[in-house]
This record gives sequence, structure tokens and C-alpha cells, in this order.
Amino acid sequence: MKAEKKENLEKMRVYKQILEKNKKVNRLNIFVLIAGLALSALELKIGDYLLWAGVFVFITTIFSSLFARGSMRKIQR
Repeated sequence: MKAEKKENLEKMRVYKQILEKNKKVNRLNIFVLIAGLALSALELKIGDYLLWAGVFVFITTIFSSLFARGSMRKIQR
């Protein structure tokens, strides 16, 4: 039982690290999206690319967070 509990705690720690990393990435991504919107408002082509990159990173981190939370729930049950 102890080995299983240790393994579960280690998995939980890893998933929590993933969630913390995703929070930091999303904070930086907000600035990328703001810059993309500002440059797009100035009708610069680079703004469109920044917007698409920001949206892609946002979607990727959302799915990563959802999978990590789902795995955490499985372990807690």
C-alpha cells in the first residue's frame, strides 16, 4: 500500500507542476496576444502572426491543463 501511495503522490506532484507551468505560459501568452492585437490594429502583418501563435499556444495549454486535471481526479479516486 505504501509503494502505491508514494507513486500516486509522485504523479500528483508532476501534474501540479504541469498546471503551474501552464499558468506561467498563459500569463506570457496574454502579452503576446495583446501585442498581436496592437500590431494588427496598426495594420502590420506581423500582428496577425502573433495572434495566431498566441491562439495556438492558448489552446495547447488549455488541453494540457485539462488532461492533467483529469489524471489528477483519476488518482484521487
